[in-house]
Amino acid sequence: MRNKRFKAFERLNRWIAVCFCIAVLLIAAKSSAQTAGTGNIQGVVTDSTGALIQHATVTATNTAMQVKHTAATDTNGLYSFPNLPIGSYTVEATAAGFKRYRQTDVTLEVGSSIAINITMNVGGTDQTVVVETAGLSLQTEDSSLKQTIDQNTLTEMPLNGRQMTSLITLTGGAVNANENNDESGSKTFYSSAVISIGGGQGNATDYRLDGGDNNDYMTNVNMPFPFPDAVAEFSVETAALGAQSGLHPGGLVNVVTRSGANKYHGSGFEFIRNNYIDATNFFSTTKDTLHQNQFGGTFGGKIIRDKLFGFVGYQRWVNAQTQSNTTAYVPTAANLAGDFSASDSTQLLDPLTGIKLIGNNYATTPGVTWKPSPAALALVKYLPQSTAANGLVTYAIPSQVRDNQFVTRVDATLSTNNSLYGRYFLEGFQSPAFYSPTNILLTTNAGNSERAQSFTLGETYLVSKNLVNSAHATVMRRRDNRGPDARGINSSNVGVNIYDMTTVGMQLTVTNKWSIYCGTCSAAHFNVNTLALADDLNWVHGKHQLAFGGEWVQTQLNVNNVYEGNGTFTFNGNYSNKGPAGTSAGGGSTPDQNLEFLVGAMSGYGQSKAQQNALREPIPSLYIQDTYHMTSKIVLSGGVRWDPEFVATDYFNRGSVFNYNAFL
Repeated sequence: MRNKRFKAFERLNRWIAVCFCIAVLLIAAKSSAQTAGTGNIQGVVTDSTGALIQHATVTATNTAMQVKHTAATDTNGLYSFPNLPIGSYTVEATAAGFKRYRQTDVTLEVGSSIAINITMNVGGTDQTVVVETAGLSLQTEDSSLKQTIDQNTLTEMPLNGRQMTSLITLTGGAVNANENNDESGSKTFYSSAVISIGGGQGNATDYRLDGGDNNDYMTNVNMPFPFPDAVAEFSVETAALGAQSGLHPGGLVNVVTRSGANKYHGSGFEFIRNNYIDATNFFSTTKDTLHQNQFGGTFGGKIIRDKLFGFVGYQRWVNAQTQSNTTAYVPTAANLAGDFSASDSTQLLDPLTGIKLIGNNYATTPGVTWKPSPAALALVKYLPQSTAANGLVTYAIPSQVRDNQFVTRVDATLSTNNSLYGRYFLEGFQSPAFYSPTNILLTTNAGNSERAQSFTLGETYLVSKNLVNSAHATVMRRRDNRGPDARGINSSNVGVNIYDMTTVGMQLTVTNKWSIYCGTCSAAHFNVNTLALADDLNWVHGKHQLAFGGEWVQTQLNVNNVYEGNGTFTFNGNYSNKGPAGTSAGGGSTPDQNLEFLVGAMSGYGQSKAQQNALREPIPSLYIQDTYHMTSKIVLSGGVRWDPEFVATDYFNRGSVFNYNAFL
């Protein structure tokens, strides 16, 4: 009996859990679904007594393009314009027996869903009641928490580097989360950001550009965005994302590029920073070495009046500077002769025998002979020379950046029921690695040649006055060729007889002294290709506004990374104060890693195979959402989303499998 009661109680708990999950879905959904990169206008039409007006004709006209969108009120007096391009609109309404209604300067922001409720007065249609809008309309149709930054703010706000992602953190609840993680860096595009929105993970933010996908699926950060002068506005949604926007749960960044209009418009700009006109930092003893220029322009206008519009923009960024000074301690001329008396104040031992070095000098110590490693002596020739007793050298790694951005967009009104747009964005970034045959310490920074492209094609089709379909197709490609300067060396150049995977690269670390090359500097190729297809259908039926659709994303990740394929050599100071077995007595508290390097007393060596991936992954999703206008003051919404996760597979069927029995 107790067992039956327990099972009944268990079934009840399961039903409660299911109901709770459904309730969470209903509460979390936005009250009005929309396609990313657009906005919604909806409302109710009544007479002066509050009675509903059926079959009224409502028109929303884009002020810049003079493109008209038409809808009709249903039996509940409701009308809706889903997925409108952002901008300024004039909303008009006509009905038999009533004066014409006109409301001007209705501003529709990206991601917004505003209500324009219309009250019509009895009279002839040749009479017009004009309402002028002051400020933004209140978003009574949208429960999401959103902040929008318009084009004026984008271009007027001082923005170091002019990166769109830098503005995301201006919104509430958005913080930079790129600390101690591997989600951005030399493997991703240089401008990719790791941003946490509303407490979500740094790679749980969904990025959209002109309604199309703009996510880099290698680490789920953003693909690059155009420069500020080419962006109309963008919004950041931090809470209550709807079923349509559930790809990433952290937040939604929605960016829209500028369009052409019936009036031609253009701009030119140049931003200069250099040490000729910039003030020197108060605490600095030398002038800044920065020389930076960012220049470009935009142009847009009509191709065919009221029908076809074009926009184009270009920006070039040139940056040259010397990074902050770095210190290193290299072997001195005395060290090369076996004399460490001036460079070390604590007692040293011979790393190979453990014999105490009298006066820290091999020449005055019986029983040991100074025999430096030929490979070490060959490598020392590539190091800068030091005149300091302790081998101190100071150097600065140069930095040279070249970046080009090009964006173009075409908007076409094919008919009163059909509109189309296409946008192409290209960015190329180059930051070369450096090498000097007299200072190989410069090789600890990676060189990157990066290129990102995206193309989005979108269509909005008015099936009927109550049914609108929006479709998007996006193709993205990112390529990052990383590696050292081709003039560099590998271990074979200094006489080390090991297998080298590439002709350049030798990761060697003399702990607390100096190092050359690095794992994230190694030769590598990273490539992400993505195809995203999405379709959204909005249907106004009675008091219901239904939105349903889906998206199919097919992404590829191709990686060929040498990483530590040329080996890693480490000299960390295990032997010069404790001997080869680590048990010799008489050594001081501080070892000399340069001594161990010179005699070849290596503490560690490692080598990896190339990291190679050819991953393929589909990311499908479906959703349905309902906005129910219960009364003129109460709106209920709910939605569900199907978002399965498929494991990425390698095109060549490569992978790792752990077998416990084989391990034992």
